[in-house]
Amino acid sequence: MVMNAEVALKNGHSFMISDVPPGIGMPFQKGNNISITITTDDKEEAKAIFGQLAEGGKITMELQETFWSPSYGSVIDRFGIEWQISVEPVTEK
Repeated sequence: MVMNAEVALKNGHSFMISDVPPGIGMPFQKGNNISITITTDDKEEAKAIFGQLAEGGKITMELQETFWSPSYGSVIDRFGIEWQISVEPVTEK
């Protein structure tokens, strides 16, 4: 089991993978044993990625502002894989 893993991508974004342990109210079925998160600093890019993943899939949380992100949402793609799309908050320097 891998709790969380993160891969830094060449474009400055990151790709994160989390497993979904048994016993947290989510019965195992192929595809839901992991959750993949893509982070970006661009709301429009997040919207485009989210839209592409949602084609033929199921939106489980619309892209929206949360306390940790200016735009966050989750979708199950047409293959049954859960994706979380998150925009990094702007930090002042």
